[in-house]
Amino acid sequence: MRDEFFAGGRHRALSPKPGPGARGTPAAAQTGYLAGGVWYNPFMKFKKKYLALGAALVVAVGFGACSSLKSKIILKRVGLISSQTYNYVPGEQFKTVDFAPPPAFDSDAQKADLAVTLDWQKKRTKADCDKAQKTADAYYEFFWGDNPPFKQPLPKPVKKFFERLWLDLDTGVNNMKDRYHRPRPFVAYPDQAKPCIAKSGGYSYPSGHSSYSRAFAEVLADIIPERKAEFLAKADEIAQDRVIGGVHFQTDIAAGKAFGELFHDDLLKSPEYLKDVEKMKTYLAR
Repeated sequence: MRDEFFAGGRHRALSPKPGPGARGTPAAAQTGYLAGGVWYNPFMKFKKKYLALGAALVVAVGFGACSSLKSKIILKRVGLISSQTYNYVPGEQFKTVDFAPPPAFDSDAQKADLAVTLDWQKKRTKADCDKAQKTADAYYEFFWGDNPPFKQPLPKPVKKFFERLWLDLDTGVNNMKDRYHRPRPFVAYPDQAKPCIAKSGGYSYPSGHSSYSRAFAEVLADIIPERKAEFLAKADEIAQDRVIGGVHFQTDIAAGKAFGELFHDDLLKSPEYLKDVEKMKTYLAR
């Protein structure tokens, strides 16, 4: 959704590759070197320098630029905003929360996962790929299409509400991805898996698009419960298109949905979130 560099989607060439010991990682997908018993990943160092440079540019542009969602995520990822800062749900808990891991590399489950990806690769059409590229860039407006539930143009408090959710989700999803270091299909199997949409960077499990879309669908359903089935169907569409496009395994999608539900369960425990949901209802089109 949007750019995964900022929200869980595409940062392409800046994708760190896991070192030895990463679960589900073939030797071909490993990068780095061992020195003094410590595994160093120079690619990750480059990524951190890139992010730090991005943060410096954001600061140089001026304080006003820092109000944008992308600026805040950059600043948070390089540590200029504490990773423990949150709006509704603390992302740090997802570093240790109980969550099923992805299949181990060379396991039967992993082979079955790859088979699903390759099956879609054989039968997908150009129209399927075009649609998958479109949903890869979907944001919250995608959920309602030509039937927006909110007043138009979208009120600023509504935009800010979704921004707060996005910031919390970004921390949580990336903490989950960093736990498992699962390479994407085209990284783990470069001779077999061939995406038909823009290649995504970052780790594969859980799917960021699947996580975000499920969480956003549940949030919208809290505000407009009568359209819940519609919102969940849109979330499933976004999620499945990641497999059709060739940038995720099917179990990444299932894990993303599970994460989205887990995140939403925690949202419902937040008094601030519940108060804001009621506030969002005042901006609904009548």
